[in-house]
Amino acid sequence: MEEKKPRGLKEIVATRIEFFKRKPEGAIYKPKVSSRHISGLYTETKVREHLVKSDYGEAAGGTNLAPNPIELLLSAFAACIEAAFYEFALHEGITTTSLSVDVEGTMDLRGLFMVDDAVNAGFQNITFVFNIETQDDEAKVRDLAERVIAHCPVVDSLKRPMDISGEVKIKKV
Repeated sequence: MEEKKPRGLKEIVATRIEFFKRKPEGAIYKPKVSSRHISGLYTETKVREHLVKSDYGEAAGGTNLAPNPIELLLSAFAACIEAAFYEFALHEGITTTSLSVDVEGTMDLRGLFMVDDAVNAGFQNITFVFNIETQDDEAKVRDLAERVIAHCPVVDSLKRPMDISGEVKIKKV
């Protein structure tokens, strides 16, 4: 019996693009996570079979066991750009030596602490520097980077308004 060879990332990307062109309904993706409070400001979130930890620094009342939720959002921003660029660079035949993203956000904490209802609780702005080392044509690499950033689902989710709905369930004990 012949051993089945694992598919490479380039093949996976090409296969998905062709499949989604043929069957747009097959592109619907509904990730789900489940988070629970452990103690103090420390939480654990189950993501597939992974555990994502969140905490605040000691100056904010936490135990500094993990990044805080807003830092995790910035981490998702950076990771999304890097991973998407890597997979599409491979798909388009662009080689890279190194990829890194530095991301910084600015917040006015009066919004979070409900000091002033006119102040948003979230970021006022987010800036990033995407560092790409390559021997390929700069214009071609820049074009791909700009397309990736424009199509990164984390960036897109932060840039545009969307419906967020839910409910609060209270169990009296």
